[in-house]
Amino acid sequence: MSDEKNGLPDDPYHLIVERVPLGLVMTDAEGTITYVNPRACETSGYSPEELIGHNARIFSAGATPQATYRQMWATISAGRIWHGHVLNRCKNGSTVTEYMQVSPLRDDAGRITHYLAVKEEKLVRPESRFARRTATLDPLTGLPSRSELLQQLEEMVGRVYESGAGFALLYLHLDQFRNLYQTSGPIAADKVMLEVVARLSTAVRADDLIARCASDEFAVVLNDSSDEAICRQATHRLLQALAAPITVDGHMTEMTCTTGVARFPLDGETADELLRAALLALSAATRDGGSGLRFFTPELATQDNSELDITSLLRYAVERGELRLHYQPQLSLRSGQVVGVEALVRWQHPVKGLIPPGLFIPIAEDTGLIIGIGEWVMREACRQVKEWQSLGLSSVHVAVNLSARHFHSSTLPDTVASVLADTGLEAKYLELELTESAIMQDTAKAVRVVDRLRNLGVHISLDDFGTGYSSLAYLSRFQIDRLKIDQSFVRDITTNPVNASIATATIAMAHKLGKIVVAEGVETQAQMEFLRRGDCDEMQGYYFSRPVPAEELGQILRSGKHLDLSAEASATQTDTILLVDDEPNILNALRRLLRREGYRILTASGGAEGLELLALHAVQVIVSDQRMPGMSGVEFLSKVKELYPQTVRMSLSGYSEISTVTDAINKGAIWKYITKPWDDEALVKEIRDAFRLARPAT
Repeated sequence: MSDEKNGLPDDPYHLIVERVPLGLVMTDAEGTITYVNPRACETSGYSPEELIGHNARIFSAGATPQATYRQMWATISAGRIWHGHVLNRCKNGSTVTEYMQVSPLRDDAGRITHYLAVKEEKLVRPESRFARRTATLDPLTGLPSRSELLQQLEEMVGRVYESGAGFALLYLHLDQFRNLYQTSGPIAADKVMLEVVARLSTAVRADDLIARCASDEFAVVLNDSSDEAICRQATHRLLQALAAPITVDGHMTEMTCTTGVARFPLDGETADELLRAALLALSAATRDGGSGLRFFTPELATQDNSELDITSLLRYAVERGELRLHYQPQLSLRSGQVVGVEALVRWQHPVKGLIPPGLFIPIAEDTGLIIGIGEWVMREACRQVKEWQSLGLSSVHVAVNLSARHFHSSTLPDTVASVLADTGLEAKYLELELTESAIMQDTAKAVRVVDRLRNLGVHISLDDFGTGYSSLAYLSRFQIDRLKIDQSFVRDITTNPVNASIATATIAMAHKLGKIVVAEGVETQAQMEFLRRGDCDEMQGYYFSRPVPAEELGQILRSGKHLDLSAEASATQTDTILLVDDEPNILNALRRLLRREGYRILTASGGAEGLELLALHAVQVIVSDQRMPGMSGVEFLSKVKELYPQTVRMSLSGYSEISTVTDAINKGAIWKYITKPWDDEALVKEIRDAFRLARPAT
């Protein structure tokens, strides 16, 4: 093969190039093939004449992820060497997996004029092509997978022992990617991921390795570099690469990452030890608040031992009978009676004592032990309710929480059917609580699972509603019986107009969809009354009872303990006025004036007390002073407008403050403004008119 024929420049070493047992392909800067060696022709089945002058795309089998090519071009265009796997097609249609190293070649002026690809190939039979590819490469990005990373680390460990040089492993977690996946869907998330990979690839050095270890996790191996300063510089480059917002389908996303660093041989002597050290450093950085960097230290391993200890003990907690169930009553907001209970797991270890759920549940989730625990909770809860029924106690349903991992288990419907059959409990008394994030992971599959569960006769509730990322369009597809308003909205429902609006809107929407609404975390009478007037169906919380052992819950059912809601119901039939003023003599004068009108009169010395009374009582008319400590009259009445728009609101003040009051009137916060001192007859008339305005037209 002559130099003129194959395109190789005249060079005394060309015979070596011609005879090397690796495929060599040279292209110009635009990707047009200018030279191929005999091994490349032998492997591909093409002759030099069929390749030279054609674009290198002639080799493509169309199965390599586009992100791989984007990463390659980003790397070599920046003047660095790229290496990775691609799937190429031979002339006869067979497919080869080729490991390639592509190097940019420069002229004397430093301009990139050519690229040289060195290829090592393996023939892949059609039936094993997909299995081989997915075993070593991430299917979306084309990067090495976690298993490939471990293999590469093992090889590096062997080489480093011989050379004496160290290296570092940077483990990166994309902080916002899971939220993006849940809010924008998998297609948009994949597009963002490809852009992230392209950016990270430009930020690593030519001889560094980058791998995708999980959906939102990457590893970067810094060859021949274990110095702390170099690791920090590398991390800074990666963060800078991600700093600019990513725009996909018209939506802008910002990405940050948290990084854990482990160095060889300082932090581990094997690939497994090094990866574990990097993950421990990442966990520490996450606990610090995320978006930061932590190096592994021996103290982190010591801290982790407590989690390992709990994991070890937790594996035997079920069989040793260490788990307990507590039950929190759920009450009807119409009758005040207990209509259901929620089963909550507790771990009573014989030596460590009561271990909080917040400590062992996340560990159970991470290790997969949550499935076994969830099955035990379901079985024990059903057994207990059946026992209460056999004792003649009130029939209540029991709600059992399902973790996302348990919900997506393929055996869940069969497990539920088995539990019901073994305990003898009718399916209608079992309610399974799901989280929004669980059903949003794969909505099509979630719909099928929920349908199978509903076909068994059990009820389904959506827990912590409003804190996840669900869409109303998705919500309408699920056969869900109950929505549970998260306690974060209930906590300040009487003082925060935004959370109050979210709660009342959720109730109205759920009722339109034919679902029951349960409010969690109700701790005060004011919260309960606000929810009642908002037409919420049920509640649970410390106002009635904390979670209690089965024996105590049985006593509650046996005694018929409930809430008496009849007194407030009768009070709502009386015209009620709320007077708010920080001067006691003013309140006394107004009370004497209005007592003869037959109104029920409530008084408060400030805005906060007034909001509390409004939550407890149905009020039609409000008269408030303007200047009060803590909260002005305009601020108070503006909040009331948002929380109780049906009320008629009046300001009674000796201070003009025209601009403030005028603005409040224009925004509808105040119906009338009356100055002090007032005319008794005129004030009484205004209040009568206010009650007429508050009464619905007949």
